[in-house]
Formats: sequence, structure tokens, C-alpha cells
Amino acid sequence: MKTALQGIGGLLLSVVLLYWVFHDKDPQALSAALMRASWPALVLAAFLNLSHNAFRVLRWGWLLEPVRPGVPFRPMFSAVILGFMTTLLVPGRVGELVRPALLSAREDLPLGPCLGTVVADRLLDGVAIVALFVVGSLNAHFVAGSAGLAGEIRVTAAVALAVIVSGLVVLVAISTVGRRLDGWLSRRWAPLRWLGRLTLGLSRGVDALRSPRRLVPIIAYSLAVWLMIALATWIGIRAAGADIGFADTLVMLPLLALGVAIPTPGGVGGYHAAMQFGLTRLFGVDPTIAAGAGVLIHLAILVPVLLLGPVLLYTEKVSFADLVAAGKQVRALGHAQPSIEAAR
Repeated sequence: MKTALQGIGGLLLSVVLLYWVFHDKDPQALSAALMRASWPALVLAAFLNLSHNAFRVLRWGWLLEPVRPGVPFRPMFSAVILGFMTTLLVPGRVGELVRPALLSAREDLPLGPCLGTVVADRLLDGVAIVALFVVGSLNAHFVAGSAGLAGEIRVTAAVALAVIVSGLVVLVAISTVGRRLDGWLSRRWAPLRWLGRLTLGLSRGVDALRSPRRLVPIIAYSLAVWLMIALATWIGIRAAGADIGFADTLVMLPLLALGVAIPTPGGVGGYHAAMQFGLTRLFGVDPTIAAGAGVLIHLAILVPVLLLGPVLLYTEKVSFADLVAAGKQVRALGHAQPSIEAAR
């Protein structure tokens, strides 16, 4: 029932956002804009957007190194793509949980630290997005009258960066004193013990950030992930007919990430609304072209994952039941990890 309600709510929100994007567009003008798009450039954008996951996997390998060095690339890549596919198809962003649980089950990794690396992964994404936004905003070509809005976005980005960095610092601090906390928790009230050990397990996902040797490539891969996403988005926007610079696309990253984060099925509606808002309000792009860009680039993001995902289900011998079991494993995390020493 809860999943059904989430699905219905997300679908209604998607309809509302799509109506906001398309209700004032001339269907013939929109169709003409879509037909004028450069399809070879869109194919390149789709390829680049899928390829960014290679850098995401390499970063994940460094985050997992304190848990187990040398986790193979293939199972991590499969878990990433299948996690994204699940997020697109199942309400509630279940894929974020399926990804670490699937890797944990297939590679016999402790679930808590594995899930913690994905939490760190998302926080590092936020740091990279804000950092690239700052760089882009120094060279972006804002349309006249958008300075106030750009300033508000800068302030919001600064606040978001402070929150994200604080979260990473807290997790690193917990990881540092984990052994002592585990002994203290063993004598606490059962619900507190469960929550504490869950937090300790997650904190192990940031152990790699305590090592400069690991921190440097982790940061480098984080920037590479979002530079490639930005490049794919820029190529797609220009293919749709909008003449904006690469720095302008870096400014768009926080808006597009927010659009994807809106709980709609597959990001439908949220991504389109964010694309149109950013292109029209910040850079003066024609609304019809902006709406077309949202449609085309969203397809360039979704289609490769939806094509590759079923192939990986077959080649990796993973069933939908395996994905459901992975989600249940995450739900039982606190009970499955009696102590931090067992996870180590």
C-alpha cells in the first residue's frame, strides 16, 4: 500500500510539472524544434552520460578499499546500472538501497559499510556539483535581469555545501571513534544500540576519506563524474538548439540534480521543469527550445540505462526477486550487524 501510494503521488506530481512545462507551448513549434535537433550529437550525449558511470565505479572502488581492496569492476558496474534502473522503475528511490545490497550479497561484503560508501558517494556528488557550479558561475553568460536569481542560487549552493561537508565530517568523526562507541553501545537500550550500530556501520563507508592517499583520487573521480555529466548535458542542450556555453551548463547542475531528486517516476517532470527554468530564467533560451531540450536530454539519460539494465540482469544472472531480496537485506541491517567488529 505504501509503495502504491508513493507511486500514485509521484505520478500526480509528474503530471503537474509536465503541465507547467508544456501547457503554453505550441505543439507544432515544439515538434519542429525536436525535429531540428542533432540526433548524432544526442547519441554522443547519451553515450557520455552512460560512460560517466565508469568514473563512479572507480570512485566506489576507492571508497570500498578499507572494507576490501580490489573489488572487481564488473560487479560494481552492474550494481550501479541495476540500481539506477530500479530507481527509474520502482517508486521510493529503492535503487539507492539495491545498489549496495546487491554488491554486498554478490561479493560477500559487509552490508553496513557497503551502504555507507553509497551515502558517502551521494555526499561527494553534492560537493562536486557545488564546486563546479562555483567555477561555472564565474564565467557564465547570465541573461540581463537574472543576477538576483543567480545570487539566490549561489547562496543556496553555499548552504548546501556547508550541510554536505558537515555530514561528511560527522561520519568521519564517528568512524574515527567507532571502536570505543561500539563498546559503549553494547550496554545501551536495545533501540539505541540498533540505531548506533547502524550509524557505525554506515560511518565505515567514509573510512577512505581519512587517508590522503585515497582522498585525492576520490575527489578527482567525483569531479570527473560531474564534468562528464556536464559535458553530455551541454552537448545535448546545444543539439536541441540552445546556444549556451559549457560554463552555463555547470551553473545548471544544481538545478538539474534537484529536478532529478523530486520523487517522480524516472525523474519525469522534475527534470523537464528544472531544465526549462534554468535555461529560460538564467540564460534567456526560448521556452520551446528549452522544453525540447528537457525532453531530449532526459531520454538520453533514461534510454541507455533501460536498454543496458535488462542485459545485465541476464548476463549477471540477477532476477527481480534478487533486487527485492537486496532491499529486504537493507531493511534488516541493524539486526544483521551485532557489532562493528563483526562487520570488520
